Amino acid sequence: MEKSYYNEVASHFDEDAKLFEQRYDENPVLKKIRNDFRRYTEKHDFSSALEIGCGPGIDMVYFCSKYPDKAFHAFDVSEKMVSIAQNNLEKEDLSNGVVKQGSVEDIPEMFPGKKFDLVYVYFGGLNTVVDLKTAVKTLRGVVTDDATFVLTNVNRYYILDVVFKLLKLKFSEAFARFQNRWKGYSPGRDLPSNVYSFKKIKSDFTPEFEIIEKRGYSIFYPPWYAAGYLKKLPFLEKPLWKLDKLLQKTPLWNNGEYSLYVMKAR
Repeated sequence: MEKSYYNEVASHFDEDAKLFEQRYDENPVLKKIRNDFRRYTEKHDFSSALEIGCGPGIDMVYFCSKYPDKAFHAFDVSEKMVSIAQNNLEKEDLSNGVVKQGSVEDIPEMFPGKKFDLVYVYFGGLNTVVDLKTAVKTLRGVVTDDATFVLTNVNRYYILDVVFKLLKLKFSEAFARFQNRWKGYSPGRDLPSNVYSFKKIKSDFTPEFEIIEKRGYSIFYPPWYAAGYLKKLPFLEKPLWKLDKLLQKTPLWNNGEYSLYVMKAR
């Protein structure tokens, strides 16, 4: 079951591999959100970092370049993503980054004996694991006792998305996340994945990690795939970003496209 599932996920991302760099280069919303993820990550001291779901290595190249004295390890389930990431590191002549193909459950075999004091996952890499509780236990086993974990995930509840789909009379799609029927971002090609609520994250992580910070994204500010709205209405970019920041102390903080959690190992 586990192997066939990850083969299906890998096949999906193999097909999309070349699109990821293009999206990043052309999408200002994606860049802004990613830079904020990095800002939270860079608040914390570390010496050896692990990236979950590295894709084409966009963040590996960034971190390896900025911190040449630190060691970076990463993995992705997609063979093509791993190949692109390795090529990107080689192009920049970065020797402090290692990329492997595999899933969370494979970390002890991919990086035997390694202990990480920073783990980060951007844009939902843990939304495609077989079992989140098992993944959390594996992660706790490969980090130091003072490790920091920066998690971003696709949310179960995204209220503005529900409203837009209802207005378009797409009733089934509007409530797909609530009913575990969310199929990812590629129209016509379903991605077997899970979307998580704050309750789920808290339940599965807190036995092993303590949540010390949290932040919601794209509550009213567009998600990366809706960046076209800001091209048409650029004057809304700053107000919507500020509005999302103001909503962090309200129950709406967890009702956007993504949530970020900063955790410390227990």
